[in-house]
Amino acid sequence: MKRRFYILAIAALILWPKSQLGAQFDRITEENQALSGLVLDHALFSDDPTGRVRLELYYQFFNFVLQWLPKGDVYVGEYEIVIRVKDTKGRQVDSFTRMREVVASDEARTRSRSDFRTNQVSFLLDPGKYKLEFILRDRNTAVALSRELEFKLKSFAAKKPRLSNVEFLRAAEQGTGDSSVFAKGDLIVVPSVTRDFSFRPDHNRLLYYLEIYRGSDSAKSVFVETAVRRRWGSLVYRDSMTVELTSSVMRQLREMSMDTLAPGDYELELTLRGRRNKKLDQETTSFSIAWTQDALLRSDYASTLDLIGLIAEPKELSDLSKLKTYQERLDGLNNFWLQRDPTPGSAENEIKGEFFRRVRLANRSFLFMRQPGWRTDRGRVFIKHGEPDEIDDYPFAPNSHPYQEWHYFRGGRYRKFTFLDENEDGDYRLIYPFDGLNLRPDF
Repeated sequence: MKRRFYILAIAALILWPKSQLGAQFDRITEENQALSGLVLDHALFSDDPTGRVRLELYYQFFNFVLQWLPKGDVYVGEYEIVIRVKDTKGRQVDSFTRMREVVASDEARTRSRSDFRTNQVSFLLDPGKYKLEFILRDRNTAVALSRELEFKLKSFAAKKPRLSNVEFLRAAEQGTGDSSVFAKGDLIVVPSVTRDFSFRPDHNRLLYYLEIYRGSDSAKSVFVETAVRRRWGSLVYRDSMTVELTSSVMRQLREMSMDTLAPGDYELELTLRGRRNKKLDQETTSFSIAWTQDALLRSDYASTLDLIGLIAEPKELSDLSKLKTYQERLDGLNNFWLQRDPTPGSAENEIKGEFFRRVRLANRSFLFMRQPGWRTDRGRVFIKHGEPDEIDDYPFAPNSHPYQEWHYFRGGRYRKFTFLDENEDGDYRLIYPFDGLNLRPDF
């Protein structure tokens, strides 16, 4: 049985201007790209005076999802946020609407994949199940992006101490007053909506926030254990500390070094223990260390070269492999990307940024067993050639193992890659011809 579909079945990538990226690194298409420009996350906290639950919804969207209009020397975008919260019977129990006008200093920023807006909205709700609809509408075009989320809000009212959810942070500072939507007591905490942290030599700390609720028994102290595991279970970090419960709500701003965390997906597990080491509560959540050059160079240079080899010339790869010190390798890689920068002198190297965005998406889409997605055949083709124009999927082909055909038409040069799942375990392997050339469309 044959199923034909477009790359939306894998995921949408970020908008890319129609420029040639070079023979060894094809550009991506622009269909359905806006879907990747809106990200949502949430966390649950206790609202102690009312006994209700505070649902904090965090949202982030990139400039490119809006239509910007020139206005004098700047560009102006207008958008509307609409949020509706419904109970299990479909009745609306709360809502929120916000309209904003935003300004970009130049045309390049209107297409930026690094400029984004982050905000949050809070709802006070009774414990229970809810469905939330989020709509971002561009007021210049009336085009809307929407998401639906389902929540189960647990009660924080208990005799024993309890944990809130974890909120991962992009920034935190001491605050004064409650005027900011990001205020929590005397702290201002800005959420990291993507939970995707980028290691840099000058920025190697991962921040997160949580609350500990003392409970009606008024416990004096608790013991908090922290563990971090790779996605497949190996422990990479552990610590423990005692927290004196001097108030009904203990706000905890915490940080952790990323120096020992290689790129990939992780789980953060917090365990609350009382007297005699009795387990009182536990909170488990996920985050990622971004697949960036700095993170790879720090943790695994051999893998860095293997990854760069997808687009590097043999001579370039040979020269890079001979570098020994960290600084030599950093300078060599920076020069490698500089040679491919379509806009030298600008703040962003679009080729480098696009390459690592594809790596991150390949890792999420094509992970197999403990093998990261970029090491799979589909992931490597995706990184090198970008989003296929069309995919034919044969999951139940008669007299054959499952297989997929990826079609590329861009640039007037047709390519077809065929991936065979010979063991029927989800590991699709590329079969000849490996470059996808000298084939004709079969439709």
